[in-house]
Amino acid sequence: MHLIDVTNTYRDLIERQLSSTSSQYIKVYSLGNITVVYTETSTKIEIVLENHRRGIHEDEIQFVTKRLIHEDKIYNISMDQSRKIISITCDK
Repeated sequence: MHLIDVTNTYRDLIERQLSSTSSQYIKVYSLGNITVVYTETSTKIEIVLENHRRGIHEDEIQFVTKRLIHEDKIYNISMDQSRKIISITCDK
């Protein structure tokens, strides 16, 4: 598995998010068919994984958290019933 930085492809989305929310930093990654949006505010980190075709597997969630969140952080995971959208949040 590889996280590929595709932030430049989503430039309009990022500009809107930065201007209309408290986000200070946004990166967008591709993990195969999964889009991963990493957002930082002054106090929180939020990662959203989205796959419209199928549910996201546990090993994919673990891969993303190991790559984007430091090991000493405690994070919360919430997901929809179909596991197609997953949100991971933690304090900075």
